[in-house]
Amino acid sequence: MSKARRDRVRGQLSELGADAMLVTKLVNVRYLTGFSGSAGVALIGSEDVFLTDSRYDEQSAREVPDCRRVIPGPGEEKVTVREILAAGVQRLAVEAANVTLAQAKQWREDMPSVSLVETTEVVEKLRLIKDAAEVESLRRAAAIGDTGLKELLGRLHEGMTEVDVAAELEDAMRRAGSEGLSFPTIIAFGENAAEPHHSPKENRLLRSGDMIKLDFGATANGYHSDMTRTIAFGEPDPDMVKIYDIVYASQQAGVEAVAAGTTAGDVDEASRSIVEQAGYSFGHGTGHGCGLEVHESPSVRRGGDDVLSDGMAITVEPGIYLPGMGGVRIEDLVVVSNGGCEILTRSPKELIRV
Repeated sequence: MSKARRDRVRGQLSELGADAMLVTKLVNVRYLTGFSGSAGVALIGSEDVFLTDSRYDEQSAREVPDCRRVIPGPGEEKVTVREILAAGVQRLAVEAANVTLAQAKQWREDMPSVSLVETTEVVEKLRLIKDAAEVESLRRAAAIGDTGLKELLGRLHEGMTEVDVAAELEDAMRRAGSEGLSFPTIIAFGENAAEPHHSPKENRLLRSGDMIKLDFGATANGYHSDMTRTIAFGEPDPDMVKIYDIVYASQQAGVEAVAAGTTAGDVDEASRSIVEQAGYSFGHGTGHGCGLEVHESPSVRRGGDDVLSDGMAITVEPGIYLPGMGGVRIEDLVVVSNGGCEILTRSPKELIRV
């Protein structure tokens, strides 16, 4: 699978006007080679070369069996430059968004015979469409999130802090098999839920009547899930229940709008229009792509012209936020199909009362 992905990059080199491509963005390196460590680059050209350091000698031998591996010896420097020059590369494609000005300057000094060709999202565009193995990893990550939430609900009690709840949820996901967190967990009680990306605090205690917004994700094989649920601890304020019902309808409409051939803007409009017709609004997009990065293309936003295709994975997450009162967001991770979508997030969306 990794070689087929590299072949797709290799097939674009002529169009890019390059002899080879140096892939330095770590998630793109993983996509093209299977390497899951924290340091490595891939040179894709007439030969595929993977370069890392001695910490990852054994790991890369296991994970990257189909590339020539280069591990610098003690004191060796500029091994990547050596390999590029040895390959006779004259025009080197680089990931412009992942290369600093300082790095580009150094390469030009070290390789005066090599021209750097700036590229944009060459590998990211390949990553848009998930294959069966990728979808299964996303499905597994979403299932871990579902398990974590289910376990958490039985542990909530009055007097817990937002930090306590975040720790309980993260621990539950770890025990369910998560490799790590998709992003810092968002837990917001009551009025704090009016902040779309609230950071858990130690000084806010859970009390009866609070609505709790939980935005969290797990990882499996490097792939991220992303889910938001808003639940009631005790009997909630009727006005917040009304808000919940609007967001629920909005989110459902967004999910139902997802299908291959639809634009991301169409999905946003289907969801956002229900919130706006009720007299409210939300400032963020309705969703985003999800995969090896928790936020990747396409962006599900107002006016977005990205056309959804079979195999894309996106979130649908409208919300309403009322300063001083609270907020509601509901989010699912879905995989686009020709007939609609598969909803990977299985936790109930009807208002949960605990």
